[in-house]
Amino acid sequence: MTSFKRIKKYFISYCISYTIASMILSALQYIYPVMTDINVWQFNIELSAVCLVIAVLMFFSDYLTDPSGEEKLTPLGFAIGFADVAVPVLGMGGPLFKWFDLFSAQILFPLIIIAAVYLATLALFIINDKLTEKAINRKINERKEMMKNEQQNN
Repeated sequence: MTSFKRIKKYFISYCISYTIASMILSALQYIYPVMTDINVWQFNIELSAVCLVIAVLMFFSDYLTDPSGEEKLTPLGFAIGFADVAVPVLGMGGPLFKWFDLFSAQILFPLIIIAAVYLATLALFIINDKLTEKAINRKINERKEMMKNEQQNN
């Protein structure tokens, strides 16, 4: 996979993860309003920054662990990807942005949200890859069938 394709992949990952995180946090805020003292604009910029750092970390860890770009999902790759998400959220969201206290029971909420966003983003990429694979295989089969028909007509 070329560097441009990787950059594109992780930019899309940034957009998807930001959207999913925003949707989850909005739903949680509606159900259980805990973010009452938060400036919405500031929070969105902070969330965007965290998602951007995550995408950059994922880009580099992907590049270092899989230089060929084969994109095989392994347990180690899953763990590294999850760490790529958890470290910025816990490191920036806790001490820097004061979204939660790292050393209290509050840490459970971010961990659950991290897992949900990571799994949802990963699922969307897997679904996209499967759909792309099916479309490519369909095109290959159509091309083979067309070539077969041309050979029979000649």
